[in-house]
Amino acid sequence: MKFAALLLFFVTAPVSSFAQNRANFPWWNSTVVEDRDLNISPAQRQKIHQIVRSHRARLLDARNAVQKAEGDLEDLLNDPTITSEIAKPVIEKVSEARANSTRVFLDMSIQLRSVLTLDQWRILVRRWDDMKRKKLLDTQVPP
Repeated sequence: MKFAALLLFFVTAPVSSFAQNRANFPWWNSTVVEDRDLNISPAQRQKIHQIVRSHRARLLDARNAVQKAEGDLEDLLNDPTITSEIAKPVIEKVSEARANSTRVFLDMSIQLRSVLTLDQWRILVRRWDDMKRKKLLDTQVPP
């Protein structure tokens, strides 16, 4: 039974990250936002900061709920008497917390995207992809 719970945890964790917006990153506070070719206007910047501020509390609450649910899952996985009956509510709690966190972030992302032009958005996504690739290359150990 422990193996099944561990398997479920390691299978669902990556799936939840794939389900999120591919550009799921805090670009508004990132080095990918440079004025050179984005041409983000002062009005756009103001609107972006307003949207982020309006979502901050919900984002923090959602993140905390995920961390708490995952802590409960960790406790469950370390319990010597784990059963499917005991695991089901914990799994449901983790799933719901992750889903809510994703919902809040995506709601904010849609609002943020609506502030930018399609070209600005595409440039941001391209820059983020480049940063992720560079970070991956930097963290790889040479043979």
